[in-house]
Amino acid sequence: MAKITFDENNAVFALDIGTRTVIGTVVSTAGGHMKVLAQAMVEHQSRAMLDGQIHDIPRVAEAVQRVKAELEKKLKTPLKKVAIAAAGRSLKTRRCRVDQELIEDLEIDPMMIHTLELLGVQRAQELLEQETRQGEEKEKFFCVGHSVVGYYLNDYPIANLEGHRGKKIGAEVLATFLPASVVNSLHAVLARVGLEPLYLTLEPIAASEVIIPEQLRLLNLALVDVGAGTSDIAISRDGTITAYGMVPTAGDEITELIVEALMVDFMTAEQIKRSLCRGRDIRYQDVLGMEVTVTCEEIMQIIEPAVENLANEIVRHILELNGQVPPKSVMCVGGGSQVPSLVDRIAQKLGLLQQRVVIRNRSNINNLADARKKDLAGPEGVTVVGIAAVAAKKRGQNFITVTVNGQPFTLFNTQQLTVLQALGLLDFNPRELLGRNGKDLHFTLNGKPKTVYGELAKPAVITVNGRPANLKTVIQDGDIIRVEKAVNGKDAVAKVGDFLENVTMNSHPLCLLNGKPADLEQPVSSGDVLEIIISPSEDNRPEAISPEDDSAKGDLPGTPLSGTSAANPSPGPGPAVQAIAVIVNGQSIIMEGKNEYILIDIFNYYDLDITQSKGMVSIKRNGHDAEYTEVLQDGDVIEISW
Repeated sequence: MAKITFDENNAVFALDIGTRTVIGTVVSTAGGHMKVLAQAMVEHQSRAMLDGQIHDIPRVAEAVQRVKAELEKKLKTPLKKVAIAAAGRSLKTRRCRVDQELIEDLEIDPMMIHTLELLGVQRAQELLEQETRQGEEKEKFFCVGHSVVGYYLNDYPIANLEGHRGKKIGAEVLATFLPASVVNSLHAVLARVGLEPLYLTLEPIAASEVIIPEQLRLLNLALVDVGAGTSDIAISRDGTITAYGMVPTAGDEITELIVEALMVDFMTAEQIKRSLCRGRDIRYQDVLGMEVTVTCEEIMQIIEPAVENLANEIVRHILELNGQVPPKSVMCVGGGSQVPSLVDRIAQKLGLLQQRVVIRNRSNINNLADARKKDLAGPEGVTVVGIAAVAAKKRGQNFITVTVNGQPFTLFNTQQLTVLQALGLLDFNPRELLGRNGKDLHFTLNGKPKTVYGELAKPAVITVNGRPANLKTVIQDGDIIRVEKAVNGKDAVAKVGDFLENVTMNSHPLCLLNGKPADLEQPVSSGDVLEIIISPSEDNRPEAISPEDDSAKGDLPGTPLSGTSAANPSPGPGPAVQAIAVIVNGQSIIMEGKNEYILIDIFNYYDLDITQSKGMVSIKRNGHDAEYTEVLQDGDVIEISW
C-alpha cells in the first residue's frame, strides 16, 4: 500500500457536519486534480442537530473529535485547519427593488450603479432583520452574495444603466444572507476540538462546485442535496448559479413515520430506511423486544405520505426559484436522495423524462481520482468533497480583517471581496458616496431666459492602503480603507445687482423684480422676472441690459451700484442744456444738466421708497398712464404708486 503523505499547502481537511452524520475528508488538490487521502464518518448518537442546525454543541463536538482523531491516525499528522459548510436551512434570501433619484441630464456612471446595488443589499438586509426581530434583539446577518435581477431607467426595464441619462434609476436585487448564530455555533464546535476555520461555505454552493461545474452552468439545471434535516437547492443558468433555496423537510420526516408505525427507536428506524434500497425483507427488534420481519413494500406504504410530500416540496421550490419553468435536468445528491421512488416522483411532477432526474455520486466528479474505490462513494459523499474543492479554489479568502476609517472589522468572505461588498457588510450608508449638485437658478432677465448654475458636487474619495481606489477594488486581509464622504454642491444664488456689470456710474437703472422696484441686494429666485432699464448719457435713450451681453451673463456677482443718489452729468455736445421743473408725488423737482429729459430720469432726482411696495408699480403723467421713455415737459405732474 502506497504511503499516505499530507502536505498542508496542497491538501484540505473538509468537514460535512450533517444532521445525522459527521463526515471528514482530507483531499489533495495538486495539479488541479483531487484525490482522497483519508476519510471517516461518525453518526450522532443522539439528535444533537435538528434540521441542519447545531442544537447540542458538546455532543456535536464529540462526534467531530472522533472523526478528527481517526483521520489523524490514518495520516499520522495533526490536523489544525478545516473547511466547513453551513446547511441551507440557515440560508436566507431576500429580493427587493430600490430606486434612486438623479439630477436630470446627468450621465450614469459605474459608481452610481454600484451604489444602487449596495442600497439594494442594505435594503434586503433591513427587510430580513425586521422579519426576524425577536423582542428587543434581532439576529445579525452576513451577506454572502448578491445578484441583480434587473435594472430600471425612469421605471422602464433596461439591460445596462451605464452611459444613459434619466431622472430615476432602479435595481431589483437578490441578496443571500447567513445568520451570525450559525457561524458562531460552528466556530464553537471547532474551538472545542482545537480546529481553526480555513473556509466557510454553504452546502448547496459546495455540492454545486463539483456536480455543476462552470462549464455546465450555461444549462438550466437544478441541484438538490437531500439530507436528513433539509433539502438544499441550487439553480444554474446563463453561466452562473442564479438562485439558492431550501426545503425544510428531508430524510428525518421519513424516518419519523417508521418510528411511529413500527414502534422502534430513531436509530433503528434509520437503519430500516437505509435498507430499503436493497429490496429484501427487513428484520428488526421493536421497543418491546419483539423480533419482526417486514417487506420493503410494507415499509414503502408506511413512508409513502412523507415521500410524496418531500417530492412536492422539492418540485415547488425548484419551480419557484426557476421562474415557474421546469429546468432541463435535476441532479440529486445526499443520502436522502436514495429513498426509493423519490427521483421518479420529482421527474413526474416536473414533467421531465425519468432519465433527466438522476442521482449523482463521486464517480460523476470529473477531477476526483479513484472515486469508485473509496467508501462513501455514493451521493452521501459528494458534498464533503465539494467543500474541499471550494476551499482549495478560494484558499485564504474567507475571514479577513480590514480597517475602515480607523475602525477594524472582521468580515465573512466567500469570494473576492471588494470595497463595495465590504461597505455593504459594515452598514455604511451608500448615499454618502454620491453627492448632489447644487440646484440651478432659472429666471427671466429682460424677457429672455437666464440660468445661473449651481455648484458641482465633490465625489467621495476612496483609498485602500493610501492609494486611490474605487468600489470595485478587491481588498485583502489587513487592508486599510478610507472613505471620505461626498460633499453636496451649493445651490445657485443671485441678487439683482449681480446683473449690472455693464452699467456706468453715470447711468441710473430702474430694477423691477416681478414688476416691483427692487434694490441691488434683493435675491433672485427661480421663476422670477427681472427687468433692468437704464438711461445712458451718451444718446439720452433708455435701454435694457441684454442677457446676451458678455458682462451680464456671467455667474459671478458684479459691482453693486448706488441706485438712489442724484447725478449731474456734464453737458455733452449738441443743443444747449435746459432745466425743467416737475412735480413727483407732490414734491417739486428741478431737473437740469441735459437738453432733454425722459420719464425714467426722475429717479436721478427723486428717492423712491421701495419698502412700501405692495404690488405692480403704476406711473401716471398728468393723470394718464405713462411709459418710461416719454419726454418730460416743464410743469408735468408725475404720480408713482402700487
